[in-house]
Amino acid sequence: MPIKPPSPPYLGPPDKWSKGDNKPIRRIVIHSTVSPCEPGGARNIAAYFRSDAAGGSAHYVTDPGEVVQSAWDSLICWHAPPNAGSLGVEMCDIPGPVPNDKRGTARWKSLRRSWRWAKPNQRAMLKRTARLTAHLCLAYDVPTRFVGARGLRAGRRGVTTHASVSRAWGQSTHWDPGWWPRAWFMRLVRKYAAETRSSTR
Repeated sequence: MPIKPPSPPYLGPPDKWSKGDNKPIRRIVIHSTVSPCEPGGARNIAAYFRSDAAGGSAHYVTDPGEVVQSAWDSLICWHAPPNAGSLGVEMCDIPGPVPNDKRGTARWKSLRRSWRWAKPNQRAMLKRTARLTAHLCLAYDVPTRFVGARGLRAGRRGVTTHASVSRAWGQSTHWDPGWWPRAWFMRLVRKYAAETRSSTR
């Protein structure tokens, strides 16, 4: 049985987008909004995307309490160029830099203890984002695997980040979502995808 795309509250359309058909979907791109991770944040970002002050756009925005859709999946949003064939998922999050310290050093351990992704709001949002990503993967037959810059250049389909898209094609300099629990996130994506498949049989 085919999986229909998700249908969270629609709060679009965005002010910035490109003409053309965004399908087929080849990759789902995870972003950070550079805004606080708090309930209500997703609606604030969707409102920003609708304004002429916005410099870009995305299809979905997540916060600890909600997912909203700010553009239809068929629209080419401005989120991580080249944009055609991709869906942008913005997490309400202020990205932190990747620590340069050697793993296991005292400073690295200190940074790890204060890591934003250990906070309840961040973890709730990450789970919500993973569930959304799993649903999108199933709806558009996108593999539930992470694809880095090399894989993107080779044409592999899957889940990626703005940072990886920037490294792959050099059309932007963004590095979000920064230091984040990618392995845990992808395990959640695969778990939620399996649960969704089971519930639709």
